[in-house]
Amino acid sequence: MTTATTPRFAAQQTAARRVAAGLALVLTLGLMAGLDHVADRQYDDALMAQADNAPTQVVVITAKRLQA
Repeated sequence: MTTATTPRFAAQQTAARRVAAGLALVLTLGLMAGLDHVADRQYDDALMAQADNAPTQVVVITAKRLQA
């Protein structure tokens, strides 16, 4: 029983595909992280624009249950 060897060009093509896939992954993750940072900043700016400078009043109501 003999085993077939991988042709040289196929091995080189596989290595090139691995490098390309790795670069694509790094670029994609970097792009997504950059977009996330921009979106967070825009959300914070929009939230601050909606906030009033007027004080907010909070009402807390406490009570006890009636015992039957």
